[in-house]
Amino acid sequence: MGIRPVVLFFALFLFWILLAGRLEWSATILGILLCSIILKLTWRVFFAPFPPHRPAFTKRSPAQRLISGLVYVPVFFSDLFKATAQVALLSLSPRIDIRPGIVRIDSKLKSKTAVVALANNITITPGTLTVDVDMSRHDLFVHCLDLQTLEECRVCSEIQRVEERLGSFLE
Repeated sequence: MGIRPVVLFFALFLFWILLAGRLEWSATILGILLCSIILKLTWRVFFAPFPPHRPAFTKRSPAQRLISGLVYVPVFFSDLFKATAQVALLSLSPRIDIRPGIVRIDSKLKSKTAVVALANNITITPGTLTVDVDMSRHDLFVHCLDLQTLEECRVCSEIQRVEERLGSFLE
């Protein structure tokens, strides 16, 4: 079964204890039951890998994944700040001349969790929005506010760079 379901169970149970605010027997037993049911219902939906028809990222040790995750956070906030400044300048310009469009991104991520994290990362960033995700083909459809300044090839390369950083610690 592995360690991941156990970690998820204890994370859910800790969250239950924080929400319940007490450690009575009835609340604890109810929390264990609810966490078990949630784990059983959602494990395959959120954590099952995709079919192995795409190249996967290389396996890394937990320490390497932790370091990659710690490096990812400041880089993400830097990208977020740059995108916010770009959208702010675009909206404050006297003549708003934008060319919105949708770009298809072919993802190499193999787990649904990583694809959802990438889609959320894209949506959080100002000027971009994940419109749809085709889980069978690993395609993301991303709406860009202005393709004139963010050319389609550049958008794809920037998203693939984020995808590599996410894949280095989520897969």
